[in-house]
Amino acid sequence: MFQRKALLLSFLISAVGGSSVETMSFHEVADIYIQHDPNPNNLRLKVDLFRPAFTTWMEIHDKVYETVEEEVQKMLVWVKNHEFIKAHNAKSPAPSYTLAHNSFSDKTNDEFQQHHFLGKYSKGSQEAMEEKIQELKEQNAQARLNDEQVMNVQQEIRHLRNLSAMSEGDVTYFDDLFDDDGESNEDDGDDSEPIEDDDDTDGLPDEIDWVDAGGVTPVKNQGQCGSCWAFSSIGAIEGAHFIATGELVSLSEQNLMDCDPLDHSCEGGLMENAFEFEETQKGVCTEEAYPYLAEDENECSTDCDKVPTTQVKSYTDVTPGDKHALLASLVIQPTSIAMDAAGYAFQFYSGGVFDDDSCGADGSIDHGVLAVGYGFDEESGHKYFKVKNSWGDSWGADGYFKIKRASKNEFGTCAVLAYMTAPILS
Repeated sequence: MFQRKALLLSFLISAVGGSSVETMSFHEVADIYIQHDPNPNNLRLKVDLFRPAFTTWMEIHDKVYETVEEEVQKMLVWVKNHEFIKAHNAKSPAPSYTLAHNSFSDKTNDEFQQHHFLGKYSKGSQEAMEEKIQELKEQNAQARLNDEQVMNVQQEIRHLRNLSAMSEGDVTYFDDLFDDDGESNEDDGDDSEPIEDDDDTDGLPDEIDWVDAGGVTPVKNQGQCGSCWAFSSIGAIEGAHFIATGELVSLSEQNLMDCDPLDHSCEGGLMENAFEFEETQKGVCTEEAYPYLAEDENECSTDCDKVPTTQVKSYTDVTPGDKHALLASLVIQPTSIAMDAAGYAFQFYSGGVFDDDSCGADGSIDHGVLAVGYGFDEESGHKYFKVKNSWGDSWGADGYFKIKRASKNEFGTCAVLAYMTAPILS
């Protein structure tokens, strides 16, 4: 795109007998673009108005462009994105989520997708995930044909716990606070009637937050590498390790990327494949011992020591589309999920509960993330899942987002119910 625009700019400069673009100022280059815009006066006003804000944004996000022409092009994209953000936030009634500038504000949505291997740029991972979803759906349909009874939520919780074979020690599971009727087992001295659970938790706690519980490491940044699957997988293992030991240790995504032959490092992968690979290993190295490089084709290093109680013994696949099962899984531990993250609005999400049902309406998924809890947002009136992303803490709500649980879509808002899996450690 930049090459085509560079050729156009060179042609325009030669046509007006101007100097070379290398010697032109920002405003001189901008004027050439402005003159050929359908509404030049309006665009000139925008460039003058938003130039200070754009340069401040450049400083905040350490943006340096190679040429004046690139800076002009990036600012014109930034202005368009700014107007989109402003229009969304000004809607009446007020939307349940807000948008804001971030490090991706100088990218078109297509460039954003390409940067993170989303949408049409995620075909390998997307096809693998969709095949797995279809396999799980067929298995579930066969189970129904065989008249297998579906466990209720309380049974499912205990089933997951039995599978985990974790040593509980002093670790308290969230469901330990509730008896089989969903009433609190804690004696808080209050004899009043318990508050009834909402209809989709059905006996589970009304709110879970593994971040507040201390079971989630700080938000990381995958950079320009399609390694979201590794960040989702490692985040789930970090959470399971915390639950088993009471210790939070930041583990190495690069260790998994370099050594896992089932996945494709920066070219994408599946969390389930990562767990299967880790079943053959003795655990994962720390982030400090095996730092993240955001690179393909590194040799697998065996120089670091594996963290005890990080070896995967098995994993639990959650039935696609089963919101209740994801809630139950989150009572046990942070859970790997996939989603549709390619949308224009999601690019600039900054807070609130994301409730756009056009996101993931067709069930497409292209990004691995980590579900870390659920709750209720009083301002919007929406129940939500809380999710940790891997785009750094300058994106979203300090690197996290909340997404509406109720949805007309088969797999929920942004298809977060399409692919869900959680590791069980040795």
